[in-house]
Amino acid sequence: MRRNPGLWYALPLIAFMLLCFVAPLFIVGWYSLMPARTFDLTADVGLDNYRAAFTDGYGRPLMWSLIGAGLTTLITAVLAWPTAKILHRHAGRWASLITALIALPVFISESVRLFGLSVFLMPGGGILAGTLNALFDVQIGTFLNTRLAALVGLIYIHFPFMLFPLLLGVAMIPADRVEAARDLGAGRWAVLREVELPLAAPGLLIGGLLTFVLCLGANAEAAILGGRAVTVITAAIEQRFNYAQDWPMGAALTVLVIVATAILVFPALRRIDLNRIIRR
Repeated sequence: MRRNPGLWYALPLIAFMLLCFVAPLFIVGWYSLMPARTFDLTADVGLDNYRAAFTDGYGRPLMWSLIGAGLTTLITAVLAWPTAKILHRHAGRWASLITALIALPVFISESVRLFGLSVFLMPGGGILAGTLNALFDVQIGTFLNTRLAALVGLIYIHFPFMLFPLLLGVAMIPADRVEAARDLGAGRWAVLREVELPLAAPGLLIGGLLTFVLCLGANAEAAILGGRAVTVITAAIEQRFNYAQDWPMGAALTVLVIVATAILVFPALRRIDLNRIIRR
């Protein structure tokens, strides 16, 4: 019987995934079952860390992280949809330049960009406040160190991760179908709902997944712009691992984030037709 060489070619990748992906997840999951404030992996297992995660107030940081990630995904989708359509249909020869300008900040450190936005929004001596005061004699305050500032930072950082997959989705909309729908009497919202969104759904879902997962693990926005006005789950995990030296609790919080992500991500992944995207 002829052997399938595909399995042999895939063995290095399988070994890499088992060693670098599955094994760390298993260790974190097993650590989460250990008693609090221990570094031993052979102690009695239990669910005390998971119970303490909710009774000790860690449910609120998880909730704020989920809400922030959801709002950022929704807002960036609303902003990226018209941007993607304009770039695809009207930018012409300038499309590549505009896309490069949007993508360029991605290659700059996230902290540098957030500190730059902080300087722009600072009261009094900030760029925005100082410019308005010098040119128009207008005094404005600031919303730094608030939850709104942290949300603005999330949108600012993660907008490209929604835009570029959505550009791919918009490119998958045949112009003749849109024209046919309009010839049949469909209005703008009907065309958007019945034709454009279903056809662009793969790009929209990929952008949504990228944005949501990255936002769920974000911490710098809340630290730099939010001033810790809101505590996100990643900050709580960092505090447990580093300052409190309570690795089992940090592992339990990590597992909760993984489970929450999986519950939301896997159903969306089942709706993405990769074969259609690749053929495109």
